Amino acid sequence: MWCVTRSFKKLCRHMNRLNNNNRFGRLIGSYLQLHLNSIILLGSTLLLLGIASYFSTIEVNGLRQLTLSDFEVGRVADRDVVASRELSYVDEDATRIRIEARKKLVPAIFRYDTAISISMLEQFTACSDFLEELYRKEPEKQQFILEFQQEYPGLFDQESLARLHALKDRSTVIKTARNVFRQLVSEGIADFPDEGMEEFNAGEIEIIYTRNGRDESSIVSRNTVILRDALESRVEDTMNYMPSRNVSVSSVMLILDPFIRENILFQRDESERKMEAELRQVQPVMVTLQKGQRIIKRGFIVTEESYRQLEALAKSGARLNTRKFFTTMVWLLVTVLLSLFLFSGKVLGNRLDFRMTTVVAVCFFVLYLVTLLARKTATLSLSVDTAFLIPAALVSMLVTILVNKRTAVLNALVCAVGIYIAADFTPAAALFALISGFAGAAVVRISGKRIDLVKSACFLAIIQPVLMAAMLMIHPMTNLEPSTLLLGASANGFLSGILVLGFLPILETLLNTSTSFRLMEFSDLNSPIMKKMLLSASGTYNHSIMVATLAESACREIGADPLLARVGAYYHDIGKMDQSEYFVENQSGHNRHVDINPRLSATVIRSHVKQGVEKARQLRLPREVIDIISEHHGNSLISYFYNEAAKTSPDVDPEDFTYPGIPPKTRESAVVMLADVVEAACRTLDKPSVPRLEKFIDELVDHKIETKQLDACELTFREIGIIKKTFLKILAGYYHSRIEYPNQKDTTDTPAGESGEPARIQEKTPSKEKVSRRTTGKHAKNAE
Repeated sequence: MWCVTRSFKKLCRHMNRLNNNNRFGRLIGSYLQLHLNSIILLGSTLLLLGIASYFSTIEVNGLRQLTLSDFEVGRVADRDVVASRELSYVDEDATRIRIEARKKLVPAIFRYDTAISISMLEQFTACSDFLEELYRKEPEKQQFILEFQQEYPGLFDQESLARLHALKDRSTVIKTARNVFRQLVSEGIADFPDEGMEEFNAGEIEIIYTRNGRDESSIVSRNTVILRDALESRVEDTMNYMPSRNVSVSSVMLILDPFIRENILFQRDESERKMEAELRQVQPVMVTLQKGQRIIKRGFIVTEESYRQLEALAKSGARLNTRKFFTTMVWLLVTVLLSLFLFSGKVLGNRLDFRMTTVVAVCFFVLYLVTLLARKTATLSLSVDTAFLIPAALVSMLVTILVNKRTAVLNALVCAVGIYIAADFTPAAALFALISGFAGAAVVRISGKRIDLVKSACFLAIIQPVLMAAMLMIHPMTNLEPSTLLLGASANGFLSGILVLGFLPILETLLNTSTSFRLMEFSDLNSPIMKKMLLSASGTYNHSIMVATLAESACREIGADPLLARVGAYYHDIGKMDQSEYFVENQSGHNRHVDINPRLSATVIRSHVKQGVEKARQLRLPREVIDIISEHHGNSLISYFYNEAAKTSPDVDPEDFTYPGIPPKTRESAVVMLADVVEAACRTLDKPSVPRLEKFIDELVDHKIETKQLDACELTFREIGIIKKTFLKILAGYYHSRIEYPNQKDTTDTPAGESGEPARIQEKTPSKEKVSRRTTGKHAKNAE
């Protein structure tokens, strides 16, 4: 972080040098330098969130904590298994069935052989012509047989030739045989092999014809294809459509049979290639498991299907869901921009400092990380199951105590958006965290008593289960028992309050913040520093106690923080401890300022502010208290010593007699300033009365207003009037007249009235000139 900051500062300086003549560039460089820490914090937070989101979007199988050996088909499952992400896998059995079905649908390929067909036609035509010519000679049987065997030896046996010789109506038979033969050859006679066609379609085949150099295919039923074994029945069917019905089928078959050959032949290689091509197009059967889907249910028997799903889940491995990652990062960036707006000065009223911004960023990251980790467990994969583990109430209570309730409410809203993102954009956990965060901010009572946190924890232990019950009504789907969720929500609420007790002292010390609990510790007057002040600067100690009383009462009346004002008043003058003898409230006799010149006296008086701030830092007082110490004199003039120096040197510089601080920026700091000057000045009044005190307080406060010491704070004129009345009431009670005993009476005293009450000291109200002279003289030397 230090290296990054140093490099970034160098970059800003370099930009300023490059843009020296560019007003826009200078503005950018100045802004970057001014908000350097915040920019680095936001960048680091976004980087850490991105890293966490990256690993969360690497989707792994749901068996991270289980093994396949824990489950067997037919056994009762002893636990639930839920899909941790959406997963698709191939159903091997269903895919195998699909492949087998596809195989049975692919027809075997046959090719019509034109060469065989032509050869058959030529042979048959020649033989039929010879036979017809031989019939015209009308030879004897033996002569017919011999001549035919001489021309076509072995084509027919003796018996077949004898039957041919004995045919009646020979020309009609030959003519019919020619027509039938041409029909058979044209349609084709298929040759089905004994092996090789088992895997193909049992009902259809594909026949390829070559016509004009082009292949044309036709898918036909196996029942319509002419086979050698069924040739006779096919010839009979063909002859039924011919006019020569008196010709016997056997006569035609006698002539055709020697010339019939299969001309539609099975193409094994082509058929296998087609089969492979068809199988490559078969899509596997995919089964999709939805995220959160229960695969194995406790107490139920593991089925084969569920075991296959379990195997697929175990083999799914890990992969980065790129789309989900970039979507998450865009949402996180939007959330960061939203937080910049919500935690800006326009919304909060006061801009968060770097320490509190760090607290808010860390709280957001912790809740985001807890949600991510919870969602990664199979049992808590559902959003409503994750909700009771999210410590939203704890975070809201811490932010309420460390910062304020308004910031805690806005932080709960931003954290709910982050939880919505971490919970895969499901609303149950985010809604629970949002309302839980509001409840945590509402139940905190900041009164300075740590027992109040225990009471808040008890309230949350009742509120959280009610909230969880409402969530279960809206989102009834859960992996856990409702009683478990309700008990977990109650434990979440109670532990939130208890853990605040443990974390708060650590955070208070690390952040050096001004919580009511820490301010109560610093308000202990028995602390070593206050005891040391009592011994070394008793006047300053008593002055601080009185200022604290005035400031606390006034802040309570105007709605400011009375505890902060009281602690600030206790420590506002701790810088006087090392040189206490130079301050009039600690002087019992000799005045040290008589021995030194006014300029040196002013230097000593001014130094107590700087020394007080240094001591406060050594004591690790909260920053708000340190601000009160540095602002309780503002940049007002030490008028008494300035006037003394002006008597001897008219050209004296007022800056040498001005306090080094700045005017108060908060109401508490302004009230302490007014209480300080009023308490110190009123000590100078002789025999103070209520009218004199009232007029004197008015003049002191008006003087601070005229010198613009109250311009930077948020006090209104109405609040200033309330402060003055509060001061008057307390001081009037403090400086009230006492009963004068006889040995204390003065001859100038007036007697008691008719009512018997002792007469109060009456004195004319001094003129404005006299009061001003006393203010610049006696009071200035005391208060300043």
